[in-house]
Amino acid sequence: MRISQDTAGVPGAAETDDLFGAQVRIADYNNNGKADLAVTASFKNDRSGGLWTLPGTSSGLTGSGSKSLSSADFGLASGSRLGETLLD
Repeated sequence: MRISQDTAGVPGAAETDDLFGAQVRIADYNNNGKADLAVTASFKNDRSGGLWTLPGTSSGLTGSGSKSLSSADFGLASGSRLGETLLD
């Protein structure tokens, strides 16, 4: 399955050089027993970065119910490159 910001339900729009998918992690983030996806784009919005979560279902990942967070949501400075790394 290919996922981008153009995938139905995924917030935002795909843009050149955002690096969407720079980091990915799969885990059960919402504790429903299904594997969810965390994906970053560290160059989004002039290198401020972003983080998306896509919920897992019994048939796989879905864009429906996806959420996005920006560096501003965490009070980070512009250009902070949120999502450059995802540590376990």
